Amino acid sequence: MNNEPVAWMVDGVLFTSLGAALNISFDIEQPCIPLYTHPAKTLTDEEIGQIYKDVKADSLFEQTFPYRFAHAIQIALGVKEPLQLNSGLGGIALRKAQEK
Repeated sequence: MNNEPVAWMVDGVLFTSLGAALNISFDIEQPCIPLYTHPAKTLTDEEIGQIYKDVKADSLFEQTFPYRFAHAIQIALGVKEPLQLNSGLGGIALRKAQEK
């Protein structure tokens, strides 16, 4: 796998040319940050279907199913901080508002 930067960021602006990024970085005295890609994990239709069946069988209340399903997909994809089952959308909105 090629581990070269695919772009660079200087003061919130994206550059695809290292030379241009370094020129701006030097001019405004801000760091030039390299940006890399990584292979995305994917799930097959069969894996998603199995997660759906497992979560559906375990959901006692229909209204909790979407959150449980999203949480299970996040875990399967290796998300480090998946949606918390008891947070609901209100919990997400509250956390976002508190972060501002």
